Amino acid sequence: MFDLLVSLANDQTVMRDHSQDEQALMKIQHEWAEARVKGDTSYTRRLEADDCTIVWPDGKIVNKRADLETMTGNIVFSEFNIHNLQVRLYGDAGIVVDEGIIKAHEGKQNLLGGKFVWTDTFVNEGGQWKVVASQITPVLEKRSLTVNHN
Repeated sequence: MFDLLVSLANDQTVMRDHSQDEQALMKIQHEWAEARVKGDTSYTRRLEADDCTIVWPDGKIVNKRADLETMTGNIVFSEFNIHNLQVRLYGDAGIVVDEGIIKAHEGKQNLLGGKFVWTDTFVNEGGQWKVVASQITPVLEKRSLTVNHN
């Protein structure tokens, strides 16, 4: 009986830890979006692993250095709103899938604008979550298809 109680107590601890990790990753996602809008490269520099790989909406694959460059200079993120956030944990790894609205421009040229979905892969290194991979995908406008039977 004692073993059963210890086992149940341990299971609750694991569940609580998962919940804390899920909450931490949700918080990170919102802070990261806010850092983009503020142009805060220090947050992204700390968050992204040195060997982080990012796939931009145009399909270009970049590293951490190139991603940080988008936060400096003339590129401005005017909006980065998260509407749906899902977190899954696998040991020391976390997968976060989000959807939301992203708007960015360079001078008067719009670079991004509309609805996107993105997947961020995190690893927990020494108690800190680091992004190791990220992919941002534009959501295409749904159009009704009309079939012509002539």
